[in-house]
Amino acid sequence: MDVFGIENNTKGHIMAIKTLTAKFSGIAPLVQNNPQTVDPFNAYSKLKKPLVKKRSKTDEDLMALRNIDIESRLFYDEKLGVYVPTRWVMALIAKNAYELTRISKAKIRGAVFVVGEKSKLTYDGMDTVKKIDDIVKNERFHYIRITPQRSERLAKIFPIFHKWRFEVEIEYEDKIINKSDMKRILEYGAKYGGFGDWRPGMGRALCEVA
Repeated sequence: MDVFGIENNTKGHIMAIKTLTAKFSGIAPLVQNNPQTVDPFNAYSKLKKPLVKKRSKTDEDLMALRNIDIESRLFYDEKLGVYVPTRWVMALIAKNAYELTRISKAKIRGAVFVVGEKSKLTYDGMDTVKKIDDIVKNERFHYIRITPQRSERLAKIFPIFHKWRFEVEIEYEDKIINKSDMKRILEYGAKYGGFGDWRPGMGRALCEVA
């Protein structure tokens, strides 16, 4: 029984939440692609709509669309600056847990929790970025990818970051998964799966667990 008189179903084991810090350092550029414009009521979607509808687009129209795409695909917070959504780390853990440890996704999702929703990204050239426009207007943060779409090829633009780093705090139930297995999952997933778009060529990282 616990202090509330509820029977503990762990056969005498006390459930213990442990904490670790995972620090990720990029070994390939990180490409971001925030999907927020899927929402037709999103502010960026509304900005793009009249430009996309135009049959004949000027160079100014095309540049405006490119700038909207870069800005909307960023994960950006006015206080943090560029950030990584911590759900990326949770997705990495859930994806690799069964393959490496034979612990199911369902158990992992009930035993592992990444603290917070955003983690500040540090990257090469961040000292030049004071506002979001400093990324939108700077080609060092632009990645253009030619992609097939139906019967044509389109040039799509994404924000890209080099020499990047971020860290997260992770809480885990050590009766479900131990620190050694957590470390193995994080290191493997970061190196061979990575984060962001155009993986695994992009977004690969080394992970240090503290």
